[in-house]
Amino acid sequence: MAGAIFHNTDIEHDKTEITTQEQAALLKRRIEEMKRNKTNLFVGQPMAKQSDDECYAEIAASCQKFINEPSAANEQELAKTLEKHNLQLYCYTADITSEDKKNVARMAFNGYVDRPQEYQLSSLVRNMKNRPAERLSTTPDDYNLANSSTWNVFKQIPEFAAIEDKVKKGLSVLGIPPEKLSELKVKDFCYIINEQMRNSASGGAARVFNESYKARNTKRFIEENEEEFRAGLLAMPGVKKEYVETLIRAMKKGITDLTKYKEKGQPVWKDEWADQPVLDVHHIVNIKDSATKEAQGKKWTDINNYENMCFVVRYPQHDAMHALEQDLQGNYHNDIFSNRKIGKKTFYRIQPPEGVRCMLGFHNMIYDRKYLGLPEKEKAEIKQRAENNPNRVSGSHGRTYSNEAKDPYKSRQDWRNRGRYDARYGEN
Repeated sequence: MAGAIFHNTDIEHDKTEITTQEQAALLKRRIEEMKRNKTNLFVGQPMAKQSDDECYAEIAASCQKFINEPSAANEQELAKTLEKHNLQLYCYTADITSEDKKNVARMAFNGYVDRPQEYQLSSLVRNMKNRPAERLSTTPDDYNLANSSTWNVFKQIPEFAAIEDKVKKGLSVLGIPPEKLSELKVKDFCYIINEQMRNSASGGAARVFNESYKARNTKRFIEENEEEFRAGLLAMPGVKKEYVETLIRAMKKGITDLTKYKEKGQPVWKDEWADQPVLDVHHIVNIKDSATKEAQGKKWTDINNYENMCFVVRYPQHDAMHALEQDLQGNYHNDIFSNRKIGKKTFYRIQPPEGVRCMLGFHNMIYDRKYLGLPEKEKAEIKQRAENNPNRVSGSHGRTYSNEAKDPYKSRQDWRNRGRYDARYGEN
């Protein structure tokens, strides 16, 4: 069977140390076995002694030890613990992403533009909105949007570039002086787009994209991995087949939240599904960190590409990843982790391994179809580049930190609630 496979890496790490080469060889043998038998099966030995909660507890303890004593040795211990449970620790230079890029990328991911509050508008747009008598008599052709650095951010997203005529019309309706285009902010353009495209039934949001980046990535994932995804979910304790089949149908329409999904115009959600695994579409490199892409010589808009997505079960994986990152970032903001080797502040990211497109558990993963189809030599080169990535925290990347930390940030214990807030409100 070609393509992605359901990968279970439940291996007894405490009994024997299994090298990367041995794991790769095991994976290759199981893939060949799958091809011969044309069946799905687990890769690895499904005999883990630890539940996902227990795996998280082990990671959290290592993270807390690093927070309490930010030494290179404890950083390495955290990295090793994460790797044991199929996560990787990255340490990036704190390149600041502009607010414009973060806001525009988030709108593109969601596919709609909210209607801004009055106070969020610039004084120029607010005045033109509320004082019609002061509006200039202009036409859409009077506006050269190249004179707006803010719109130049918007138009790097093709779907926004396609509505430039509507934006010019909105500017003309407001009578904005053409020479003052440079004063308009993101929220000003959001207001203009919203005015031109909002449907009264949309509850204040304007649908700009026929298909959001989140929806198109979701459709692609389930199209390429339906069989593996179904098998993976059904392998989880207590998961109901009806829930899985309904979720898959929703994902084929670009939806992962069943509370928002309808069939034949009717909601499908059942209260009995409250304990079923929720799926989040996770940015491997966060939208707020899209400057990282630019630092790598890529476009900041790549942040919403399929290759930067990992479909992650919310509890505990997605919740835990963000909760731990928040704890680590709290120290970074307090300047505890000042990286002397680089000479700049850094921030930490917890990421899935190379090629993983879905994490159904700490030890249950689906690898990307394209990645698995690569020649072995090319996959080896990708893995080697990942190992050599200077941002990757591993045994070969030692770091020295300041020992002058005062009042270390204390991790809040309610990580579940903090993680759920992140997953729901955009820190994904």
